Amino acid sequence: MHPGDIQAEERRFGELSAFLADLVKELNELSEEGGAVLVEGKRDVEAMRGLGYVGQVFTVSILTSTEAARERLRTRVKTMVIMTDLDSEGRRLASRYVRFLAREGIEPSLGQRRRLSRASRGVFLHIENLRRFSVGGRFK
Repeated sequence: MHPGDIQAEERRFGELSAFLADLVKELNELSEEGGAVLVEGKRDVEAMRGLGYVGQVFTVSILTSTEAARERLRTRVKTMVIMTDLDSEGRRLASRYVRFLAREGIEPSLGQRRRLSRASRGVFLHIENLRRFSVGGRFK
């Protein structure tokens, strides 16, 4: 790898890290107003926590498991930020859960996922891989 290539990669890493810091701050602020995040699985939850997200996180399996889970969702969450993976399966799940959440009376939000997709520029596709972009595992 040439020095110019390395510098370009470092710049890209820095830009993505800065974007993620802002995203986590936004998500934490939303959580204070009744927002939550929807991810695909346990490793995604761990990645979100590793980035510093402190709000409610739901996985797709828990979300639809029981009526009690849906009732808890309806009473605790106003807006659900959908952060499924950026691959074709993640897009399919995002579409499915936009409809599901709307039926449950919860506002779905895809804006953060779309911005993440643009910011990543194909560097990663899976939410669980976000942790490697944080400095020290947490953003301040």
